Amino acid sequence: MGEWNNNLAKEIAKGLIATGIEGAFDSVAKSTTYDYPSIGVSQWEGNRADELLSRISGGEYFQNRSYADIKNSGDLPILKALLISDAGQQAQLEQLSRDCLDYVEALQQIPTLDDTRCIIYAGMWCPTSTYVVRRFLENRYLHIDLRSLQALNNLFKNCYYIAADVGDMYRPGYANRADVTYQYVAGIDLTTPYGVPAYGHAGNGR
Repeated sequence: MGEWNNNLAKEIAKGLIATGIEGAFDSVAKSTTYDYPSIGVSQWEGNRADELLSRISGGEYFQNRSYADIKNSGDLPILKALLISDAGQQAQLEQLSRDCLDYVEALQQIPTLDDTRCIIYAGMWCPTSTYVVRRFLENRYLHIDLRSLQALNNLFKNCYYIAADVGDMYRPGYANRADVTYQYVAGIDLTTPYGVPAYGHAGNGR
């Protein structure tokens, strides 16, 4: 189980990086809630951003600083260069992999969410809020086939913005995220490394 969980976490991390749905290695934006910088491939903020920065040489210069301070001081390009450096990418990969393992362990508590592709799909939503994703699926597993990637995609596309309590203005963005995530997960090759049938060849809408 441990090795399988690590493999799932790796696939979720690869998906987040490949699609860029959370951000690129050198992403730096202002938090939607506070004046924190939101950084990297998972838009880490606050303590999580400072933890990442602590593991990159030179990163301590940006710890505990507001986004406005970094931007107004002209240091924003320096932070972006630090994040996209080899050391910055490696630190992000390590932190993202640990995060994704937490996602897998949380998702395994949801009844009927046991299809490999569907776990990867749901895991790619967990950076928005692991708690919300888990509650969202736990409240619906009796009514939705969580072993069907298509059904799971339709559920997130049409309903997740309500569960996330973000309002109608974010509905198109979440719908786009759902489609990008679906296209990625449906197209990845899991046959060679894991022996998982190609999407659409396993029945049950998969």
